[in-house]
Amino acid sequence: MNPRLQAALEAGRKGGCPGIAPYLTAGDGGLGRTLAALHAIEKAGAVCVELGLPFSDPLADGPVLQAAAERSLEGGMTPTGTLDLIQRYRQEGGQMAVLLFSYTNPLFVGLGGLRASAERLATVGGDGFVVPDLPPELAGELQDACEELDLGTVFFATPRSSPARIRAAAEASSGFLYCVGRVGVTGQRTHFDAEVLRWLDQVRDLAGSTPMAVGFGVATPGDITALAGHTDLAISGSALVQHLHRTKGTDQDGAQAAFDFVAALCGAQPD
Repeated sequence: MNPRLQAALEAGRKGGCPGIAPYLTAGDGGLGRTLAALHAIEKAGAVCVELGLPFSDPLADGPVLQAAAERSLEGGMTPTGTLDLIQRYRQEGGQMAVLLFSYTNPLFVGLGGLRASAERLATVGGDGFVVPDLPPELAGELQDACEELDLGTVFFATPRSSPARIRAAAEASSGFLYCVGRVGVTGQRTHFDAEVLRWLDQVRDLAGSTPMAVGFGVATPGDITALAGHTDLAISGSALVQHLHRTKGTDQDGAQAAFDFVAALCGAQPD
């Protein structure tokens, strides 16, 4: 496994609660604001980050992340600019694992295809891919490239996935299996009640040794507490992106807001 991803997952297994894996849209508010936020969330205790490559038709994203992508694109962010952002983060000493969250279209149109995208991501210091519209059976080229380049792959399980589908997604995931906490798009609250937690435990049995992350609706320390013992990582996206957008002021003001939000999640304690 990719060493930074492995370290992130190991950190997520300590202390009872899952490790925190925030999502940021690259370039939302400007490159400098995203760069400052990356350093801030690492300082706050995040173990890895999903960095969203902005796209004009993000099918799995709700209105909050759609709006963030639109703002980023209007500000001039490009696929190559997103990779440059990762490279600058590394050059400035950033150590957190960085997963590129992208739909397939930008990987082909903006970065030259699946293999070329993997090669370019590895060059700038990225650690893997989350591609929500690329199913395992069509991902062979990306999987092969990632295996050669020591990058992680992430595939999805939903409450509507069959047991066979969950096993296949877990086997294809060299990073972690992304468990969608509910049916729908990002940005809606998920109630991590007994039914959801039972489903996560069933996924754990089906996934075998593949680590797990839970996303879609993770927004508060209470959510992190509820997920303790049921997942390795908790992914918080829309709530953080909305919080940053509502924070006015300088890039450092945004960084402080990101730090405070993530630190609160990282400070959650298991029951």
